[in-house]
Amino acid sequence: MLSKQKVIVPSKMTRYQNGLSRLAETNIMVDDLKKKLISLMPVIDEKTKATQLMVVDLEAQTADAAEIEKTTAIEEAAAKKIFTEVSAIKSDCEAVLAEAMPALKKALAALDTLNKGDIGEMKNYANPPEDLVLVMDAVCTLLDKKTGWPEAKQLMNNPT
Repeated sequence: MLSKQKVIVPSKMTRYQNGLSRLAETNIMVDDLKKKLISLMPVIDEKTKATQLMVVDLEAQTADAAEIEKTTAIEEAAAKKIFTEVSAIKSDCEAVLAEAMPALKKALAALDTLNKGDIGEMKNYANPPEDLVLVMDAVCTLLDKKTGWPEAKQLMNNPT
């Protein structure tokens, strides 16, 4: 048993010595890491404070963004309402325009048949029909002239 223990004990001693040397190396490494940690503590504290400031700033920006979002939502709703109203007006105008376009085309076609002789004939009326006076008043208004038959006659002196 003694001879057996003589073989086992030295191997265990070597193993313990290796373990002790590993522990010593680890202690040295831990001490180095502690020194680095101590030297980095001010930097870590500074970074922590900066992070906290960023969090506060981010929370303020989030609150501002929420307020802007509310305002934008209100403005968007108002814009949609206005858009709906404008679309309704536009469709009404397009309907009126669709009704008026055939009359405009018909009037343009009738205007193409008018010549200088017709204008001279109209000018010679002493008592023109009411419809002719109404049309000539409209022409005078468009040309920013005084309305009335005498002004219309002067305007017809230059048929071009």
